[in-house]
Amino acid sequence: MKVSFVIPVYKVEQYIDRCVRSIANQTYRNIEIILVDDGSPDACPALCDQYASEDFRIKTIHKENGGLSDARNLGTKEATGDYLIYVDSDDFWMHDDDLEKLVRIASVHPTADFIGFNCSYYYANKNVFSPWKQYDLTLSIPKEKNVAIKLLTSTSSMVMSAWMKMIKREFLIHNKLFFIKGQLSEDIPWFINLLDCCHECMFVNLNVYAYRQGVSGSITHNITLKNIDSLINIVETELRRIDSRSFNEEAKNCIMSFLAYEYSIILGYLQFLDKNVATSKYEYLKQYKYLLKYTQDPKVKKVKLCYRLLGLRKTTYLLQWKMRKVMK
Repeated sequence: MKVSFVIPVYKVEQYIDRCVRSIANQTYRNIEIILVDDGSPDACPALCDQYASEDFRIKTIHKENGGLSDARNLGTKEATGDYLIYVDSDDFWMHDDDLEKLVRIASVHPTADFIGFNCSYYYANKNVFSPWKQYDLTLSIPKEKNVAIKLLTSTSSMVMSAWMKMIKREFLIHNKLFFIKGQLSEDIPWFINLLDCCHECMFVNLNVYAYRQGVSGSITHNITLKNIDSLINIVETELRRIDSRSFNEEAKNCIMSFLAYEYSIILGYLQFLDKNVATSKYEYLKQYKYLLKYTQDPKVKKVKLCYRLLGLRKTTYLLQWKMRKVMK
């Protein structure tokens, strides 16, 4: 079984070595690493070429800057492995035997179109790893997609991130599961499409991925009108698509609950806009407050309770306060 790693590279010269070494040093050796230099203006192109010269399993592709989605799509098309894993180049894998464990699981459960794994938030200033929440243990064997969606939603663990999954490459290519070029928060529509196309999937509580926090340029440090408009567009697009999805009604309601969660995040983000722009966006977003009736996600249930007691505006203030507290 061959596994392809696709790593888009852009302005990460201080992080890329740890990222690439963490993959190249995996005890499972039948891999390829595709470094997609997305027109990086720093030392990254030369570093990518250096890694490729040192390890025959590493391939570098240089291209004009097109964004994360474009780089991932090119890497996906160039990959030759049985399974594919995305890695962001400012992050890294935590243990040398992580892939060996995942390959063993995939070998035992070949019916799963993809396997989700877990991550830890990594705080470099303290060298501290904070594990993300656990998946429902019943997801550790393949589950039909509607069942999986219900379990993920009920435990608030519907994680969209592309880099927390090992996916059959042919499944990706056959279903044309590519990322939308230029789309911010591109993992959200991609993952919903992934679920829509899959038959069975599974999620295992292996903390594989170190998700670096405090990186300059990340959305949590640069929330703009463009970020917010992108999320609004995603919510609106998914609302238009929901009836045509292959999910059963219960799973569709769970997706609606996830969209309600994203709606709550958008309300929290309004604090980062100019006051007049934020007011305008708030008035526009009021039309989607009905999403809060979809309480399959326990976090949405809490937001709905606040909404019923306090109204939408005060609930928005609470969401903004909570977000400030989390982002400190």
